[in-house]
Formats: sequence, structure tokens, C-alpha cells
Amino acid sequence: MITYSLTLRVTGNTAHLVQVADQMPGHLIYAGTGAVPAGGTSAWDPASKTLTWSWAYLAPGTYSLAYQADVDFYVTEGTLITNCASVNYDGLAAPRTACASTSMASLYTVHVGVYNEAGELVKDIWVQQLSSQVQDFNLSDDATITSVHGSVTVEFQGKPIAVWDGTNQTGDPVTNGKYYLKVDNVDGFGVVTSTAKMVMVSRSVAKVQVNVFNESGEIVRHLYSYVDDPGGNLLADIQLSTTVIKTSALASSNGSVNITSSNGMSLVWDGKSDSGSLVTNGRYEVEIHITDGKGGEQVVSRGIIVESDNQSLTNGKVAAKPNILSGGNTLATLWVDSTTPFTLSAQLYNVAGERLGPAWQGKTGGKQVDVDLEGMASGLYFAIVDLRDPQGGLAAKQVTQIVLRK
Repeated sequence: MITYSLTLRVTGNTAHLVQVADQMPGHLIYAGTGAVPAGGTSAWDPASKTLTWSWAYLAPGTYSLAYQADVDFYVTEGTLITNCASVNYDGLAAPRTACASTSMASLYTVHVGVYNEAGELVKDIWVQQLSSQVQDFNLSDDATITSVHGSVTVEFQGKPIAVWDGTNQTGDPVTNGKYYLKVDNVDGFGVVTSTAKMVMVSRSVAKVQVNVFNESGEIVRHLYSYVDDPGGNLLADIQLSTTVIKTSALASSNGSVNITSSNGMSLVWDGKSDSGSLVTNGRYEVEIHITDGKGGEQVVSRGIIVESDNQSLTNGKVAAKPNILSGGNTLATLWVDSTTPFTLSAQLYNVAGERLGPAWQGKTGGKQVDVDLEGMASGLYFAIVDLRDPQGGLAAKQVTQIVLRK
């Protein structure tokens, strides 16, 4: 409870049509007004939270006004409540104002945590300094988490103060079972008052781990997700939005691949490694590993081709001559426009990321390699070309396209 005292001074001549107004700031609840001096009246308007005093006239002198207000329970430590009152009277050009500020003290440290049946802390979800204890709180819905996207809200005085989404401190879903949302109130002397309510977690959750391998078998990117999987058949309908990532257009849809299923799994690979840098051109294997809600494990692999125009091509750009094969011609020459005598080798892939035929090898230092699409169906093909320098080292890896029309 806060008592506000206002001092009103009239000097010189009698003031007419005097009105004092006080619009209360947030966190204050009007409690009552003291005596009104000199025959005036007071009025409280709950809609605008404004208290007014009015007089037909006031003779010169000093007048005292007072009223009380409660501070609501939901006030954090250090909140500054500034209350202002203004006076107006006949003939005054602009109201005159006086203000008083009060800083809310820290009375209780309130901690909301999730605990398992063994009494071990699973997750901290809320810590605040409040002016009152949180003792009688409510939980939203039926206090049961039944899906990976489910949550339970802690409500106090009709306001949500904390949410638990069924995960532990590292963000992974907890196992099924009983958990307790406990509120600890610690006063300035270290005395703890606690209240707890039970939450049930009952769901079937599958963990999805995606590893992206380069052609050397090294993992360049790790992706993780959790999804609801009551049926244990996530891998039945794995879909890839594309089998070719063009990292020169990362802002558009072909700059990434979406890995999805009808059960709600959704992961995105943007052609970058774990370090955040763009991977080099070439073919990559996307391995999707799922531990389903029933404890079973499944693995599916898909091929992805990365074709980038953003990478440095200081060693020259590889091109196909011709890049459109028609009229029965199935032979294309891949060459590099460079003064360095590179040795080229090539591997062909279809749009599904499947490797086709053997690797073609060019002459040492010849700066070109021939590939033959004999026996292949009409369509678009990707040639991944390795450029080796005169010392035999891999100088670059590039991708070019060939279209076969029969």
C-alpha cells in the first residue's frame, strides 16, 4: 500500500474552477481517498484510472490532499512507478504538474523449475525478482504434454509467467513419465516456500539425425530434429525438394534442399558445412537416420549435387562442348580454359543424384576429358569434374551440365 500526499498552495487572489487530476500509472490499484478540504468533491473514474478533486473556488492558503493505492502482485524488482498529478484553474494557460517516483524493492526471488520423479532438476524455465510470493498458481489445459510441440503454461493471478515445452536443459525432449513444475519463493533471509504441481508427458517421439557426407566419406554437416511418430513409419515417405543445390542462388528455393515427411519432419540443408561456409562443388550423400517412437532404427540415403557459381574459379571454368547432344551424338568434351596444364577426370550423375557408368579420365595435362552418354535416356545430366595440377594435387572440383536429346 502506498499513500500519496499532495500539497496545493493558492497565492495572491482567490482561484476559481480549481481541479486537481491524478491518472494512476500501471501496477497501481486505487484504494481510497482521504478528506477533501474546503468543501470540494472527489471522483474516481475506473475506466481511465483517474482521480479528480474539484472546487468552485479556493481562497489563498495551503491545502492537503491524500489517497492510497495498492501495488499489484506482479511487479519485478527495480520497477520504477512514477505518479503525476496536475492542477488547473480558470485563467491558467497550461496545467501545472508535480510527480513522485517509487522504486519497487526486491522482496522474493521466484524460481520455476521442472523436476523428474527422482527430484532431479530437469530444466530452469523462469527466475524473477517479485514483490510477492507465487504460491497459488495454475497450469493451462490438462497439464499433459502429448506431442513434440505440446507445452504447459504456468499462470499466476490470471497471467502466464512461464512455459514448459517438454524439453530438458539442452533442448531435447524428455522421456515419458511424471514431472513436477515447482515454484520456489526465496525471501531476503533465504527462507524458501515451495509449491509444486504434476505434469504428465505421454507421447511417441522420433529423433531424426541427418548427416551430409562428401565424396571422401567425411561428414560436412549435421542436422537434428524431433517429430511425433506414433506409427513408427517416418521413412515411408521421405521427400527431397530437389536433388541439385545451386548455392549461387541461396536466396531462392533452389539454394537449399528441404527434407520432409507427412509426419511433420522438416529439415533444411542450405549447402553449407557445420562451420557455416559453402561446401565445394560435387556430389554429396544425405543420410537420414531415424530412431522412431518405438525404439526402432531406420536409415535412408539420398544423393545431392552441389553446383556453385560463388566459388573461386581462378583456375578456369569447366565447360562442355557441346553441352546439348542431339541427332544421335552422345559424345561431349569437358574442357577447362586455363593456362595451367590440368589433368581432368569426370563422373556423370542424373538429376536424382545417382552415379552413372565409370569415371572418365583425360590425358595427363590435356585440360580436357571426353564423356560418352551412349545408352542413356534423354534428359539433364551433371558432370562433376576434378582438376589436378601438374603435381597431382586436386586443384578444384567443378560441375557442368549436359543435355541429351534423342
